[in-house]
This record gives sequence, structure tokens and C-alpha cells, in this order.
Amino acid sequence: MKTITSTEARQNFSAVISTVEESPVTISKQDKEVAVIISSTRYKELKKLEDILYGKAAELAIKEGFASDKEVSEILDSI
Repeated sequence: MKTITSTEARQNFSAVISTVEESPVTISKQDKEVAVIISSTRYKELKKLEDILYGKAAELAIKEGFASDKEVSEILDSI
């Protein structure tokens, strides 16, 4: 993953956008990582994985008796 400063990102935004199609770009400010820019495709993949994880956690909560089907449904609908 490439790391650039916030100043470099601002000055070369078009190039940064082109770069994220290949791999994420980390933005740093005062030697601290403050952001990561990823492609839209990768973002959608991560959101899908997140949805799967929430679904599995909900199934486990129901199976273990921590929550009812209705409670899980309400929680997932609110996300």
C-alpha cells in the first residue's frame, strides 16, 4: 500500500484517484495515518463482507439464545 502526505494527496488528487484502482492509498498527516482511499469496487466488496459478518453474528446470537429472531431483525434493519 502506498503512503502519501495529505499535501501530496491534495496536490496530485487526480493521480491518487488513478492509483486507488490498483491498490489502496494511505494518507498521512504529521506522520500519522489519517485516512485510506480505496476504489469503489473494493469498498463494495468490504461492505458485502461486513453484511455477511453481521448476518453470521445474528445467526449465532439467535442460536445461543442471546436474541430472538424479531430482535435480530430489528437490529439489522436499523443498520
